[in-house]
Formats: sequence, C-alpha cells, structure tokens
Amino acid sequence: MLARLVEIVVWGAVLSGLTVVFISVVSPVELVVAGVAALGGALAAQRMRLAAGVHIAGGRGAVRALVALPRAVLRGFAVLVAAMAAAPSAARVRRIRLRPGAAAGWAGVLIAASPDTCVIDVPSDDEVVVHALRPGTGPVEETVARAPEAP
Repeated sequence: MLARLVEIVVWGAVLSGLTVVFISVVSPVELVVAGVAALGGALAAQRMRLAAGVHIAGGRGAVRALVALPRAVLRGFAVLVAAMAAAPSAARVRRIRLRPGAAAGWAGVLIAASPDTCVIDVPSDDEVVVHALRPGTGPVEETVARAPEAP
C-alpha cells in the first residue's frame, strides 16, 4: 500500500512540476488546477501500469549510471564533434550485456542519452545493442555493463 502511495506522490509531483514549468506566471488558482490535474494523471498512470501488469524492477546500479550521465554526455558530444570533422572510422555496432539487476529499459535510455551512442535494439532484458562512434565504452556503459568474461 505504501509503495502505491509513493508512486502516486511521485507521479503527482512530476506532473505538477511540468505543468508549473509550462505556465509563465503561476497564480494560486493555477497551482490548485495543476495539483488536481496531476493527481488525476497520477492515478490514471498507476492504474494503467497495474492493468498492463508492469512491475518496477531492475534498478540496481541506476544511481551510479545517473551520476555518470553528465560526463558521458560531454564525452559523447566531443566524440560527435570529432566524428563530424573526420570520417567516423571507429564506429561500431556492439552488444552490451548488463549487470545482474540492471534492466534494459532504463539502462538503454541512459546509454542512448550520450550524443555518440544510439541504442538500436533491446533483444532481451539484460542486453542492448548499440551503435557507437567510439570503440571503447563510455562512463554510463562502464557502470551498467557486465565485466568482460575471462577467456
């Protein structure tokens, strides 16, 4: 019960925040309307998730990946600029096996947030296929990928 309440509060906060951001000058009436609309949206989002049978899982390593995200974006931008200046000969398509407990949904989104990496497939919940402009792994990949197996 507490988890459901927390989910509604989080959805409500996100939706209220988005509404307030899109309003230039916020009056008390607009805050009330935003709160009521966000509560309705939060309840609808929770009911849709329950109806679809989606369970939130696989968040292991998400905080470390989020911390590595700004560095990955800056590095990816530098690689993208360098690739525009020269032919991206180091570009490769590769599979990334994820650490146990990391879900491909959130990990794929964070990996794809870097300008030099594009997630092109998610064949299973513990693997993503990426097209990267660089041969090595980026900061987010290092936090969510499994360690290479010894031969």
